Amino acid sequence: MPRPVCRDDRVGVSSRCTATNGLFSRIITFVQPSKIQVIIARSIIIADPQAARARRAADRERIADLAARIVDLECSIRALRAEQETVQERLDAYTYPVLTLPPDLVSDIFVHFLPVYPKRAPHTGLLSPITLGQICRPWREIAFSTPQLWRTFKLVLPARDSKRSGQADHVHMAMEAALCRSRSCPLSVELRCNRFETTPLFETIIAHRACWQHLRLFVLVANLVAIEGPFPLLRSLTTTVWISTIEDARRRSTAFRASPLLHRVAIAQYEEVFRDMLPWSQLTVLLIQSIQIKQCLTILALAPLLVYCDVTFSRHEEGVDTEDDMSRSHIGLAHMKHLKLRGPRQLLNPLSILSLPALQRLHIDEVSLQPNPIAALRSLLSHWGSRPQEIRIGFPSLPGIDYACQRRPWVGLMLASANVGLMLASANVPTRTLNPVSIPQQSYSVYDLLALQSQDNH
Repeated sequence: MPRPVCRDDRVGVSSRCTATNGLFSRIITFVQPSKIQVIIARSIIIADPQAARARRAADRERIADLAARIVDLECSIRALRAEQETVQERLDAYTYPVLTLPPDLVSDIFVHFLPVYPKRAPHTGLLSPITLGQICRPWREIAFSTPQLWRTFKLVLPARDSKRSGQADHVHMAMEAALCRSRSCPLSVELRCNRFETTPLFETIIAHRACWQHLRLFVLVANLVAIEGPFPLLRSLTTTVWISTIEDARRRSTAFRASPLLHRVAIAQYEEVFRDMLPWSQLTVLLIQSIQIKQCLTILALAPLLVYCDVTFSRHEEGVDTEDDMSRSHIGLAHMKHLKLRGPRQLLNPLSILSLPALQRLHIDEVSLQPNPIAALRSLLSHWGSRPQEIRIGFPSLPGIDYACQRRPWVGLMLASANVGLMLASANVPTRTLNPVSIPQQSYSVYDLLALQSQDNH
């Protein structure tokens, strides 16, 4: 059978399709080819087969060269990785000296990293115990197994409509974890709650009240009912209760009566609820920032063991009449050594009923000794039966100016401020000498009193 012939009458191309005609030899058709097919066929025929073979040979050589280079680089990478492993093993074999310390010593270092107990450490930030657990795994284990790191916390329960109210669950989980790590360690707690509501977080904290040792409590009077209970370890209490309704003002509570070790109390604003709430008879340190004079005398009568007392009298109270039953009684404070009295009015008559035979330091404002400071001071010391070693008279109208008086052997008066010394010099106040067994009967100004220097008869 004769071979087919490809013929194109338009261009005059006629050729026999043979195997030597390259790709065109495979184009066998018995139909009229198109113009584009003819152009493609011509380009294939015209292409130089020698150049194509040369390019392919060059590409093969390039591939071989790249493969050889890849082999060399892989060998280099294997060598570098081997060296890396060797260096890493050497580093892993090295132990830092701080990591060779015994766990109990590291634990003591961690405890000293935090603020001195009973000051409370923050729960977040660089000074929190959480930071100690984020350095390395061994230290994390030591930090989480040291109860002393988790014995202090400060908690503010937000109002119901506060932006922080949505964080209650997260705070609750963190607090439970901290209380669990503290085990049975005594706790220093600061609790602030301005709403009356028993939340799971509040109940969790109250459940650990047997471990409270130092407490700062700022709550509504209504919250005291939930707090009532025994406090076998409680030693110091700083508190303020907020009264929001008339019913709150009439509430009575014995929240901290069962606190056998409580001896230090600080109150920002005295309310009648405190009278039944605290074990006054065992207190040795008392600080009250705002209290009426009559209330103060009532409290002092209930606290015979006081050694240190710092009281600021409120401004809205009128003076106490010395003819009433309270002022006619006698209040003996045989252990009182340090007494600070601040108030906006004269205190001679109300305080005359005190007996302070052991008083060593007295701090009193000038306004409390008016209208005759020297006579008032002499009268108070006489009624108290006191021979203080130091008398400090404060001038609220002159901030930063204070006067100290040292006894030699009874009442030596010494200036404590250079500015006041200049004031006395400009007023031409002479320096005088007191007989240590008596005070001059004539009246002196307070500046005369401060300028008087005692002489030591010994």
